[in-house]
Amino acid sequence: MATLGETTNSPARKLRSIIITGASSGIGAYCARALKAEGWRVFATARKPQDIAALEADGIEAFYLDYCEPDSIASLVAAVLDRTGGRLDALFNNGAYAQPGAVEDLPVAALKQQFEANFFGWHDLTRRLVPVMRRQGDGRIVHCSSILGLVPVRFRGAYSASKHALEALMLCQRQELAGSGV
Repeated sequence: MATLGETTNSPARKLRSIIITGASSGIGAYCARALKAEGWRVFATARKPQDIAALEADGIEAFYLDYCEPDSIASLVAAVLDRTGGRLDALFNNGAYAQPGAVEDLPVAALKQQFEANFFGWHDLTRRLVPVMRRQGDGRIVHCSSILGLVPVRFRGAYSASKHALEALMLCQRQELAGSGV
């Protein structure tokens, strides 16, 4: 199995493309810059205009994305596929947030918001790109989850629950995509 840095495509396709979400800081920002340096065409996302500008200043194609806004997901996919001629080699779902608090104190609305950003948005973006990768016969999807999706801790119930759900959904998806090249 190839890593992100290895090419699984024909030698004629040298410039590989990737969407990296949550690239305003941390893991996403690091990966966007590292993969750009390795020769990838990076499409990075952030929510704040100053974070988008910082990515663009580093030569990265940056876009607004908020997982809670389906229209921003649709716009991102359309813009990237337009720029790549309808192809995409990889998706790195990374953007998320954590809200601390005891489970008993979490209003249902707060828990729904946590799942919207950390689960439903990821699913929406991923399911828009799987058909693209299926058509081209290859692609890689990486989900940056969290240890808290496997080992929950107190006062992180909403985040842990969203990541645990993500772990299950994506393990099922991996089984379903077996043999597809994705």
